[in-house]
Amino acid sequence: MDQGEGGGRRIVMDVSGEDTQSGRLRPQASVGRTVQSAPPGGRHIIRPKTLFEHSKRSARVNGTTTTAPVPEIGIAARTFQSYVPVVREVARGRATAMPPLRLLLAWALGSFIVGSIVAAGISFTRQGVDVWPVFFISVMFAEVVGFTALLSARLLFPLFERLPYALNLALQVFTLFAGTLFGSVMILTAQPYFTLARLRTVAVIVLVNAVLSVIVGIALHTYDSMRHQIEQQYQALREKESMERELAIAREVQRELLPRACPLMPGLSLSGACRPAIGVGGDYYDYLQFSEDRLGLVIADVAGKGIPAALLMAGLQASVRSLAGLAVEPGEVNRRLNGMLYRSTSTSRYATLFFAVYDSRRRLLQYSNAGHFPPLHLRARGVVDRLTADGIPLGLMEEASYGQGQRELAAGDLLALYTDGIVEAPSPEGVEFGEDRLVEVLRRHETDDLDGLVIRVMDELSLWTQGGPAHDDATLVLVRAT
Repeated sequence: MDQGEGGGRRIVMDVSGEDTQSGRLRPQASVGRTVQSAPPGGRHIIRPKTLFEHSKRSARVNGTTTTAPVPEIGIAARTFQSYVPVVREVARGRATAMPPLRLLLAWALGSFIVGSIVAAGISFTRQGVDVWPVFFISVMFAEVVGFTALLSARLLFPLFERLPYALNLALQVFTLFAGTLFGSVMILTAQPYFTLARLRTVAVIVLVNAVLSVIVGIALHTYDSMRHQIEQQYQALREKESMERELAIAREVQRELLPRACPLMPGLSLSGACRPAIGVGGDYYDYLQFSEDRLGLVIADVAGKGIPAALLMAGLQASVRSLAGLAVEPGEVNRRLNGMLYRSTSTSRYATLFFAVYDSRRRLLQYSNAGHFPPLHLRARGVVDRLTADGIPLGLMEEASYGQGQRELAAGDLLALYTDGIVEAPSPEGVEFGEDRLVEVLRRHETDDLDGLVIRVMDELSLWTQGGPAHDDATLVLVRAT
């Protein structure tokens, strides 16, 4: 709770659902909008989903929220020259590619050294053996084993990754065996006399080389797979950290768009709280002080959640502040906002909004409702009314008119302005919190100060959802006439 100018206060609910004053966690929960049909002769509450689906500019949406248009993000592509030719795309987003020349040269040198060591060992333990054929065959066998393992692991094994594990492993072993045997036969044809003179020894050497090739190839492929997974996890972690930093900045910016303090108004006290469902959201409320005795009240709910809804909410807040004025009636404000939103957004973007102006000299509240949940008027004598004067949500049809109503506030009367994240928050059994329960909580704690009453409602909401995930932003503004 922040101390603001003139002694006013606001309750700031941070995006994790924690009250910044008490430190108590507030799990969020909400569900999508519903449709409520008007009984004969009764009021008609226009909900965004119904209007959206049946307007002339309707666009089919999935469920009760719309898909927000995501800004295109340019990704710089690396130049073709920085890669060796790619053979083909394979499973899991990996591509087979020829190892770079530096690795091939290093691998050839390593195989040469291994083959030389083996030849030296044979020559040392077998006196009288012709050194050159032994050296040639040992080095060439080492090169065959090394390159069969390397090229198979880098070029062929990724092609098998979509296959069942047993078939994948069998193909790996077969590939390594076949490559080694073929290379060994080609080498031995270069030394036919040595091969024929020591046929049994050569057969054992070929078999040992094939086994070594299988071991080295599978080990190399396992190493490549583990390295690839580690690189993917590291990249995902960096992207997550970057997204969290950007989300924290967006959260702070959006928090600053909410009222810093409640303005002082004779005969009126105010308090409000906004709790986004996923860090940032599309709910918005504001106080507009036109003069010492006239105050504007705004609460709005932009379709969707997250960054796209938050961006539209910021634009809507700026538009309200620029269009609303001392001489502009609430119905006219909604009409202008509707035209502006229609012309500047796509068909999938719309918002519900309640705008009111309170005149403290006459204790009169004039209001217009653009498809928003009707605020509750809890009279001091126990009667509960709703501020209807409905019109369609903003941004659905260019030419739309908005009704206007007025209500006199007596001392002790309480107004509750809220979004669907309050009344549609579900319990674990799927039962909504509901308007009746909200009224019951407000009546039960009506003697509390407004800041405490807002916190009390949010606490009751958290108890009702039992820590379930939030499905929509939750905003509550309370106004009490004194």
